[in-house]
Amino acid sequence: MMRGTVLRRASGAAAAFALGCGVVACSPGYDECGGEESCVESLSPPVTAAPGTGAVIGDPTLLSAGLLAAADLPGEFGVLPPREDGTGSAVPSESPTDPPDCARLLTPIAEQWPGSAAAASVHFAGPGFATIDIDAAGYADAALPSAFGALQALPRRCRAYSGDEAGVRIDYLTDTLEQPSAGDANAAFTLTATSEGLTITSQVALVQVGNTLVQLVVTAPESVDPGVLADLTAAQVRKLRG
Repeated sequence: MMRGTVLRRASGAAAAFALGCGVVACSPGYDECGGEESCVESLSPPVTAAPGTGAVIGDPTLLSAGLLAAADLPGEFGVLPPREDGTGSAVPSESPTDPPDCARLLTPIAEQWPGSAAAASVHFAGPGFATIDIDAAGYADAALPSAFGALQALPRRCRAYSGDEAGVRIDYLTDTLEQPSAGDANAAFTLTATSEGLTITSQVALVQVGNTLVQLVVTAPESVDPGVLADLTAAQVRKLRG
């Protein structure tokens, strides 16, 4: 079943993330970790967004042109067609989670925090069912802190949760991922999805470049070198900055 998930992700819908870690469950419906001591050490402290420049990209075509292309990627990665549901979501909406809010992890930034001036996404598939998903959204200066904070708060709330796909249980764990500084502000985390003895690995980078927020996700059915995500993030920042 988990291999079926990988195959669907490679064809345009994913449900999994990165490396293993200790289990600490967070209660739903709270800010961050709900003030509960159990989650205090689960992820690095949230990063504050840098002040915006006022230059918001409001044209989706222009924003899309600023995202990495297949020629910018390492190895043999090809561009995938847009998600069939039209949302660009990396998480299949038909797969429920407990708590339900955790199903929003890795959905496009513009869906996690409405009000963007423009949004764009691109998806790639490579050897061994590896995938790279990138999405971006532009926000006005006043919205940047809330949007960037919300993107970091969700994995903190969803420290450990479960999902169901066609009657098969999937267990998820988020954890800290150390990454070098990038853009005007950046954060990262990992999430492990385990089911029927198979683990799928993803690493997630959240980066601010001016008034644009970008989410980069590298997924594979084995451990991923964090340096791959760091290189992709740096390349994405360079391309957006021109």
